[in-house]
Amino acid sequence: MSEPLIVTSFETLRVLVIDDDRGILEVVEAILKTAGFAGVVKAVSAVGALNILADKHKRFNCIVCDYGMDVMNGLMLLKEIRSGKHAHIPRDQCFIMLTAYGQEAVVRAALELDVNGYVRKPVTKDSLTKAIHRAFNRMPALKAPEAYAAVDVPSQA
Repeated sequence: MSEPLIVTSFETLRVLVIDDDRGILEVVEAILKTAGFAGVVKAVSAVGALNILADKHKRFNCIVCDYGMDVMNGLMLLKEIRSGKHAHIPRDQCFIMLTAYGQEAVVRAALELDVNGYVRKPVTKDSLTKAIHRAFNRMPALKAPEAYAAVDVPSQA
């Protein structure tokens, strides 16, 4: 029997959504707004997201990020955050991976990087909101930055 889920109130939460597919960005934004999130900001790349996150006045309770993107994939971004590469981004930033990929290497790397949640595409309101509730119920105790830096992150096929 699983533990009861403590429902997180979304009304005060700000989410950064990262996906290189603008159609997916629009769908996820609509889902989050319908679910009652206070703020949703979109980025079409991990590099673009880092620029948004560099603004110390913009803080997010959660990042929902696609895995399969060019230049820097979602796991690479999570690895940089967990290993403390960006001092302005909290290492324990809540991070949910959104992906069409179910390869074992991708899932294993995400778990090693202490991803807070994992949602398979096609994303639905139910799958995304449940993943966010679970993520806020299960915040991992972080390992040393070096442990995250050593994780082998697969590049997409």
